[in-house]
Amino acid sequence: MSTKTGLSALMLVISLFLFWRGLDAVLYAVQLGSPLSDAIMQPPTSLLRLIATGALVLGAVSALFGWRAGKWLIGLGILVWCLLAGLMALSGADSNMWKDEAISAVILIVLFGAMIVTGKK
Repeated sequence: MSTKTGLSALMLVISLFLFWRGLDAVLYAVQLGSPLSDAIMQPPTSLLRLIATGALVLGAVSALFGWRAGKWLIGLGILVWCLLAGLMALSGADSNMWKDEAISAVILIVLFGAMIVTGKK
């Protein structure tokens, strides 16, 4: 297995985990009786989380297949993920609410940088 494939697989695992965490929160709110629109849009962090992680998952799968667009999708997903963490921090939310997003953003950026450096395409 090449380094590029390994990094893409690791990105996929992390992205799937982050996607599941976001989806699980929405499903939990719906299970408690909240309408789906409220679970996603009140506040809109759930929507940003699902968009970011969805792009990360699609990008990681694309990168595993060697498609160039995969890196762009991963970059877009990371950008939206960083936007999510930044907006949560700027809104004045307690750091316990956004520190996981900030830490995972740093990890994603490092992995993305390694993917860019090791990729020749």
